[in-house]
Amino acid sequence: MLRLPSLLFAALLALAACSSTQQVYDVTEVDRPAEFERDTLVVEDPAGVTYIEPARVTPDRAPDRSVDILTTALDVAFGFENETVTGTARHTLTPLRDSLASFYLHADDMDIEAVRQLVGGREVGIGFAYDSTRLTITPPQPFAVDSAYTFVIDYVAHPTRGAGQGGLGDGGSGLYFIDPTGADPGRPTQIWTQGQAESNRRWFPTWDYPNDRMAFDITMTVPDSLVTASNGALVEQTPLENGMRRDRWVLSGDQASYLAAVAAGPFFVARDSVRSISGETLPLAYYVEPEFAAAAERIFGETPRMIEVYEQKLGVPYPWANYKQMPVRDFTAGGMENTTITMLFEDVQTDERAYLDYTGRDLIAHELAHQWFGDLATTEDWANLALNESFASYMEEVYLEATQGRAEAQAHGIADRQAYFEQAETLRRPIVWYGYASPDDMFDRHTYQKGSQVLNQLRFELGDEVFWRGMRRYLEENRYRTVEMADFRRAMEEASGRSLRTFFDQWWHQPGHPVLDVEQAYFAGSKLYTVQVVQRQDLSKAPTFAFDTRVELNFPNRPPEVHRVHIASADTTLRFSVPEAPSFVRFNEGNWTFAEMRLTQPLAETLVQAAEDDEMAGRYDAVALLARQGLNAQVREALLRAATEDRHVFVRERAAEALEPYASIPAVTEALAALGQNDEAPAVRRAALRSLAASDAEAQVQPVLRAALADPSYLTQAEAVRLYAEHFPDDAFAAFQSLLSAPLSWQASVEQALVEAVSTYQLGGMAGAEYLADQTGVLRPDDLRLVAVEGLLVLARRDDDLRAFAARTLAGHLGDLRPEVRRASAEALGEIGDDASLGALRAQAEVERDPVVAAALRGAVEQLGKGSTQVGGGE
Repeated sequence: MLRLPSLLFAALLALAACSSTQQVYDVTEVDRPAEFERDTLVVEDPAGVTYIEPARVTPDRAPDRSVDILTTALDVAFGFENETVTGTARHTLTPLRDSLASFYLHADDMDIEAVRQLVGGREVGIGFAYDSTRLTITPPQPFAVDSAYTFVIDYVAHPTRGAGQGGLGDGGSGLYFIDPTGADPGRPTQIWTQGQAESNRRWFPTWDYPNDRMAFDITMTVPDSLVTASNGALVEQTPLENGMRRDRWVLSGDQASYLAAVAAGPFFVARDSVRSISGETLPLAYYVEPEFAAAAERIFGETPRMIEVYEQKLGVPYPWANYKQMPVRDFTAGGMENTTITMLFEDVQTDERAYLDYTGRDLIAHELAHQWFGDLATTEDWANLALNESFASYMEEVYLEATQGRAEAQAHGIADRQAYFEQAETLRRPIVWYGYASPDDMFDRHTYQKGSQVLNQLRFELGDEVFWRGMRRYLEENRYRTVEMADFRRAMEEASGRSLRTFFDQWWHQPGHPVLDVEQAYFAGSKLYTVQVVQRQDLSKAPTFAFDTRVELNFPNRPPEVHRVHIASADTTLRFSVPEAPSFVRFNEGNWTFAEMRLTQPLAETLVQAAEDDEMAGRYDAVALLARQGLNAQVREALLRAATEDRHVFVRERAAEALEPYASIPAVTEALAALGQNDEAPAVRRAALRSLAASDAEAQVQPVLRAALADPSYLTQAEAVRLYAEHFPDDAFAAFQSLLSAPLSWQASVEQALVEAVSTYQLGGMAGAEYLADQTGVLRPDDLRLVAVEGLLVLARRDDDLRAFAARTLAGHLGDLRPEVRRASAEALGEIGDDASLGALRAQAEVERDPVVAAALRGAVEQLGKGSTQVGGGE
């Protein structure tokens, strides 16, 4: 590993010779690429990183199909009391092999009542076998290829019986009932589905894998008080007796079965539209809970502009008849791109104060992009999930670039890279990965954030015109098809006329990423500026990456020079002949190159770059580099200037964080105090408050933190609560009085901070304990209730006077509607309970039906010393 002294020595010798593991490139022209061969330099990565090598032989992960389902018609009704789905599934299909005697569908935990075949216009009962996961259908006559057959299945599904509550993996219920009996005062009655990855098989029999596509016609019977949504368009509504209604939704086009969706609830629907490049007017609908009716336009109002940007970039019109968005309660993910009906987590519904911190823009843009990437063209198997998720993630950045500018896109890209690099500290796998144990393994930062940045790299390599032409070709050639990465590569190669085998191999099919040591230096005697690039990833497990990048040389008295160069060896030295000392040199100008970089450059250059780089990403990198410097007056002034004067929130926030070691210096204390109160961006105010709290100037710090308790941003208020309690605990409970009785904040962010502060610092005595007890109430959000239960346990451990109060409060929750609250209360009572608690635990155990909660109840009784043999129930 070469450091600056050896680099200086080499330069003074005019780089007369190179070792076999180093390539030297004299850069003499702007935009001239250089080509290098791979070499064999091997550098060990830090211990603890797991590399997953690509399979030598690519296995088939998609199960073999024997039939192709053409259409699926569902007619379903919901049993609210027992959480069942009574339905009829009508599949029209064609066999994929001749003389097929039987076929199977996925169907988990159902009662199959009958299977009939449509023969001569009549439905005839036929034989079937069912083993609780597969429904095998045996028609009376073998199938003939090129013929279509229709089968009708009557069934009762039990989606929540025995199912996990997983999210985007394969362990969920498929269909979820939210407060189905109306017993929970804190929730509306809702029904919604989440099929990805393989959970729709829990509410209707189907081929539940993405390597088949089918048209859908879904009819559902619901109480007339509920609003419904499903794939496609509402084509029929039929009032029924007893206050019920039948709604029929029909999808034009086909989709994978995991994208089939239904939902119902007491929603308000806001209508909107956008003019498509197809010339059609596209209807849009925003479903929200009634209390957010006035906010629907603010929450979802960018959707028309998003569609316009995507259509313009992709050259492919929005591919469906309409688009609906619906936040639902207790959703298992952030969002899900069901064809024409995206479901979102409930907290995308924000009031105006929450909107200061969270707009939902990226999530909304991501799920919308899936209508092209994932719904129109769908991954053939979960190994190729990047074709759905990487593309949707990158389109978030594309939308920001088109509407907010390049700086916003760079900020998004930096955040994506940082998220991926964090996971890469322990895991590096191929993005396209056939070795997963469960589909859930694929929903990680490799598939989302890394894949997004690989697309950004490909766009840079090919140029905008070719990249977007290739994207359009890929979508047009694969409309209504299942795809794998080879299909995307083929489209991009046809659009560009280039072989992209090396690019796709190293970025999509190999683990890891470039980890670069970049050392920059100017040598006045030779008028050379030298940039040495060493790839430090473990080259025994990850490739030596070949990639393009740009180097920008900035001068005090002349225009900058930008050189496009190609790096393809483990150790590369670039030499630039310069007329004078550059003011600073920017490696990776434009921030297109996807690499983890450890930059070494003269401090004088970094100081200039932090102030003068015309790119946000360049200034951000310079500030991050300054943050790693030792304490230095020049660095301090540069960070102060960046924190207070930079035009981009991302740079100001990073600079404010970096000022923490200087916080006790009066000028810095004053600047941080002003930032914490006055910066327009809540994220910058929070960063300033965190750094300010490190100052020993308590007389200046305390009033700023106290003022921040009334900040318009919920998240900034929450940060102020934490900091105030940590640094001024004696005064904290009194300072929090107005917050203790304030209306509930978005995501209960302020209340969670208060609960943590009260319990951690034992604030307020009995009044503090009573506040925690209030936060365990049934009308509070689940996450807050659980934090408050834990807070009461913490107080009870430390203060015997509060122990009995905490035990009484928690015993009152043993019969709670929410199993998570029952379990947490039982576990806490096992530690702090008394004789009265023991009786309550035993009584609940007699009637408890949830097996996880029952186990917690038995454990609590045992912990209190009475033994599990005295506990009944618990099935």
